[in-house]
Amino acid sequence: MPTYEDNLIVKIAWKYYKEGLTQNEIAEVMNLSRMRVIKYLEKAKTNNIIQFKVDLSKLEHLDLQNEIIQKYNLDDICIVPASNGHISDSLTIAASQYIEDRITKDTMINVGYGESVSKTLGHLNISTKYNVTFVSLSGGVKFFMPTAIDKTSDYYTNPNYNHFIIPSPLMASTKNLAEQLRLEKPIKNILEIIPHSHITIVGVGALNERATIVKEGHLSLVDVEVLKSKGAVGDILSQFYDINGNILDFHLHEQLISTEIDLLKSMNHVVAVAGGLDKKEAIIGALKGGYIDVLITDEEVAQSLLKKE
Repeated sequence: MPTYEDNLIVKIAWKYYKEGLTQNEIAEVMNLSRMRVIKYLEKAKTNNIIQFKVDLSKLEHLDLQNEIIQKYNLDDICIVPASNGHISDSLTIAASQYIEDRITKDTMINVGYGESVSKTLGHLNISTKYNVTFVSLSGGVKFFMPTAIDKTSDYYTNPNYNHFIIPSPLMASTKNLAEQLRLEKPIKNILEIIPHSHITIVGVGALNERATIVKEGHLSLVDVEVLKSKGAVGDILSQFYDINGNILDFHLHEQLISTEIDLLKSMNHVVAVAGGLDKKEAIIGALKGGYIDVLITDEEVAQSLLKKE
């Protein structure tokens, strides 16, 4: 089964040998360093991917990827094979590799709220020669702490990692308190640097009892049913939207200490990590809303995204 790296090597080889892009152009288009492009082109030769033509049989789902990219105006998509086990493990490993390949000398990464994001961080293994800054997009930082993922994770041991974590809960008890907290200097300062990131990682939540915001007690199952009755299909950064990506009027949104998801539309390289058919509608709504630039998902969801609704 082709790996994430195999897929990336074939994409780079295709752009270089078939589309005629230079190494610098490929680096810019794919948000990679030029040295990594050179490295993967060499691997393409060594592994006999480069013969008289690019061996596209080594890259699964190329047509599927291109159709999804065109339909939803994405910059890129990474499709992991279907799994009988925990699909989140495959997705978050692929997401971490995707992020690692796009780290340059000094990189600022925004991180969202939820289990998929925390697992992605836990898989990161970035060279100590790079300075990387992580910035939380919302309050409620439990999922970034060592109790949530392996304490030996590179996320905690790399000396060149800097962390700017919003010092607040995810949700305040009232709208007024949330407004006051967002104006506090330590929180306001972090919120102001978020738009200047190089990469943003977010999860996509479905409306069920397994959603992080439900498991954390911020949302009850009654609230879930109310949201569904209003047309909600999912959330990003605990903000709920319908199948067309329209943000819903919901009182809990006013109590959040969080980046507004509309801001994602203007930010660089927003990567969403989400899979499983139970999240299909949530993913479609996020894509239609224009909140995502890159989608890391599984092949069952990818195939479903092209079916007529």
